Amino acid sequence: MIAESLFERSLNHLLRQSPGTAEALVRHAGASVRFDLAFKQFDFRIADDGCFSEAVVDTPDAVIRPTPALIARLPFFGRDALRDADYTGDPALLATLDRVFKQLDWDVEADLAPLVGGIAAHRLNTIGRDALAGIARAFSALGHNASEYLVEEVELMARGVDVTRFNQAVDVLADDTARLDARLRRLKTRDA
Repeated sequence: MIAESLFERSLNHLLRQSPGTAEALVRHAGASVRFDLAFKQFDFRIADDGCFSEAVVDTPDAVIRPTPALIARLPFFGRDALRDADYTGDPALLATLDRVFKQLDWDVEADLAPLVGGIAAHRLNTIGRDALAGIARAFSALGHNASEYLVEEVELMARGVDVTRFNQAVDVLADDTARLDARLRRLKTRDA
């Protein structure tokens, strides 16, 4: 019950911080949404104000299930990682949820300011944002370097140019085989 309450409060906090998001959900008031996190399911109804409220739901109108790709990408790609979730249910509700989730914007500074003051909150937010950007750049560079090593040094993977050449050679071979087959059929029919 504590986890559901924390999840609900966090989600509603983000909805209130992002203009227009709760209003977009108002037309789906009464609809149910399940966040299926494999180890735990969180069921909510969309309230009249467009926020989420805990509910017991047998068959939800929409189910959002994160995939391993989403979990791996979320810290580095934020809202863009949400496209890697598995969505099922009412298409209109899912389309609205997709738009809403892409608009969510956590104002970290506003949440930190009452705790540490405005200037410190701004500096902490800047440091955190720069650190995450640096980590994302480091992982991107690591991925690029690893793929280059596997392609160029160890030759465990083919280069794109080599794959293209191979595919073209296979196409030429397939065409030649088809022409040879047609020619053999013509010769057989001529001899018969």
